[in-house]
Amino acid sequence: MSRSWEPTKTLHFEKPCSPQDLKNVVANSVYIDAIIEAESNESGVSKEKLKKEIWEYLDEMAMDKKMHVVRWMGVVFLKICFMMKIGVFVNESAVLKLKSTMGMNPVLFLPTHRSYADFCLMTYLCYHYDIDLPAVAAGMDFASMAVVGQSMRETGAFYIRRTLAGAPLYAAALRRYVRALVASYHAPVEFFLEGTRSRSNKSLPPKYGMLSMSLAPYFSRECTDVTLVPVNISYDRIMEQKLFAYEHLGVPKPKESTGGLIKSLHKLNDHYGNIYVNVGDPISLKEYLGDQDGLTKEMLKPTELQQITKEQMTRIQDVANYVITQQQKCTVVTISNLVAVVLMESLVRNEPLELAQVLVKLDWLIQVLRNLGATVFENDLKNNMERILVVHKNLIRIDRDNKLKLVSSALMDVSPDVQNKMKGHLLKAETMVNALPIIELQLYMNPVLHYLLPPALIYLIVRRRPVYREELLAEYRQIRRLLKYEFFYMEESEDRVFSSSVQFLVKGEALREGAGLLEATVPTALGDLLQSATLSSLHTMRICAEHMMKVVKCPESQALKRVQALVEESRAHPYCLSLDAISRCLRGLSDEGALIRSRGKQVTYEVVGNKMEECHRLVTSILPNINIECGTNNSVILNQDTPKSKL
Repeated sequence: MSRSWEPTKTLHFEKPCSPQDLKNVVANSVYIDAIIEAESNESGVSKEKLKKEIWEYLDEMAMDKKMHVVRWMGVVFLKICFMMKIGVFVNESAVLKLKSTMGMNPVLFLPTHRSYADFCLMTYLCYHYDIDLPAVAAGMDFASMAVVGQSMRETGAFYIRRTLAGAPLYAAALRRYVRALVASYHAPVEFFLEGTRSRSNKSLPPKYGMLSMSLAPYFSRECTDVTLVPVNISYDRIMEQKLFAYEHLGVPKPKESTGGLIKSLHKLNDHYGNIYVNVGDPISLKEYLGDQDGLTKEMLKPTELQQITKEQMTRIQDVANYVITQQQKCTVVTISNLVAVVLMESLVRNEPLELAQVLVKLDWLIQVLRNLGATVFENDLKNNMERILVVHKNLIRIDRDNKLKLVSSALMDVSPDVQNKMKGHLLKAETMVNALPIIELQLYMNPVLHYLLPPALIYLIVRRRPVYREELLAEYRQIRRLLKYEFFYMEESEDRVFSSSVQFLVKGEALREGAGLLEATVPTALGDLLQSATLSSLHTMRICAEHMMKVVKCPESQALKRVQALVEESRAHPYCLSLDAISRCLRGLSDEGALIRSRGKQVTYEVVGNKMEECHRLVTSILPNINIECGTNNSVILNQDTPKSKL
């Protein structure tokens, strides 16, 4: 970290722009002057006072990059990596290719967001490959952390509030600051398109706010192009694994604090496996969008005062959706993901597998995923299996009979304080104990499901009864729409995905086709895998539909609690307890027209009877008839005798 460093810049200026220069550019801009003028006329507050308020906002949000702090933070990052026994793998050729093209236009790094570690990784990668350190968007929660907040600011973080509502001056300052970072600064800009960490380890639908701010200079022709770089970051073991599992059940996340960070450091002295950073092909915004539209009313304004038009916003949304699919395409399937898929199927069938059987199954699964277009990192299965058993020793183990088992969670007492803060139904301690390890396992299965879902849905529809392609496509599209918040996809590519999935199933002998009629063959290993992959999502959707048909209308918060209670009473997949999954199923039903979603003081859902019955009937007709034993009666679960823990 002490070597001389001459980084490649995204843009070249006669005079480099310092962090303070950036703030001056924003504060003295025509745009901010116009906003202050309008606000002063409307509110009667003096321009001087409003200008002072703008400076306060800039001091709150702006980065203050200092190279000596970057070097010290790099040393700390490396020490933590050594303590966690982490290996970082990067597709170096893609990074070097990107670096060779830099210098002509702004660059946006758009990584997936699965862990707080994501904040450090791209910055360290840029330092290692001599690329100017990115300006990284971070939430205001970090700014208030003693020492950490300022250190992040001095390594390139700029802070944004969770909402811009009710603060027009702040919103204006942020828009102009992001615009300046993109058009007037010499380093990449990095932000998480999903907007928040994905607690499910799956791709989330994109948020469009930051991207629209970042692309404003392109549409106002301040720059001729913008390069967007999708990045996928995959983990053998996520640091927040246990916390995410609790959040799914309704336990609120702890507030970020320096004290909490220090207390958690001892937990990092463990094996966390590898991190895989896969940099996707750079996307030229100019090439993706084609020629810009002709003269618009906005172009008659001064450059700084031009705003994103409705048509341009539609195109930005399309770009965001495309980037998410490219992040999915860059997914690196790790040994953790592979073992999770195999163990979950074993759990569903209540049939433990010996280690030798697991290795055979893993080898077969790798071929299945590669045939579906996945990038699978693992080759030496035996050694990697031994490695991952150490990394996940608290979740999976080989028992005395040499069989792979899921380790049960410790018994716990839920404190009254936590009970009062629970977001969902107050679950029994026994329910939480049984559900937690299965939810944790599901988190590692989720990253590969976007490969398995299309053929799985097709297989389940055809398994019900023989069907012609046209009817199959219609039902497939409807279920895809219902699950679109759980499994993100682009509607425009669905015809191609559908055709390739049918071809995959026919080639894999799960289906056969004759005269346009598709029918299922005898049960196969591939069919069993596909049923296991979709079980939790379809079961959650069915329970949501059944509950809403009974209540007709209710607030979302009440629906979440009641669906959780229904899952607890049934023998559904434990992942159906996830508030995140339930919420996304309700959104899917709303978009499909089975629910009317209204926003007031709280979100409320109202049932559209016929449409809801249609959705419920379709989901029920393809849902595999599988009941899961998730307690001591499941022979795949290894019960541990440990003292009670307190939550």
